[in-house]
Amino acid sequence: MNMRIAGFIVLAAVAACQPAPAVAPEQKAHAAQSAAAESMPATRATIFPVKSDMGVTGDISLSVMPMTDPNAPPSMKLETATGVVMETDLIPGAAALASGIDWGRLFEAEVFFGDNPPPTAVTVDIHKVVTESVPKEATKGGFCGSEPTGFIAMAAGVKSGEEDLIALAAFKSDVWPPESPPLMCGVFKYAMPR
Repeated sequence: MNMRIAGFIVLAAVAACQPAPAVAPEQKAHAAQSAAAESMPATRATIFPVKSDMGVTGDISLSVMPMTDPNAPPSMKLETATGVVMETDLIPGAAALASGIDWGRLFEAEVFFGDNPPPTAVTVDIHKVVTESVPKEATKGGFCGSEPTGFIAMAAGVKSGEEDLIALAAFKSDVWPPESPPLMCGVFKYAMPR
């Protein structure tokens, strides 16, 4: 996972969901884990300035949601400048399952799959959209217009010249991996915060 964005968005959530060591009988350990997970606060949102979004979103902010279950996947909140709010759950390893998608072509970069990516590698994480709120003021709708967004593919480490970007591909499908050809809504690019 790329350390530029993943270090903030995913690693914080993964670290938060690590179970506490069991120091008491099984029931007490489970109670301690649940209490620790419930006390994990959300991270502060990080703003990503828009680079290419077809006039849909404007800048976006990303933050890790509080952990309520140490065994649940990390969750993220995504908010756009147009008022769209999404909550998503990470699906570990899901990008590799979508063999019908040419990730390199989609994100215009060589994409790394597997464990322990090099620090500069482009990695793709899949997030299932759990909730999506699109206000009427968002005249172009959400990432998929007036239709619900099913999944977001997030590529960290994408380059445009010397600039580091995060790229998001939005899919309409409610099943992962998506059908072939996938029902992709678009690719949206944002600058990494400095």
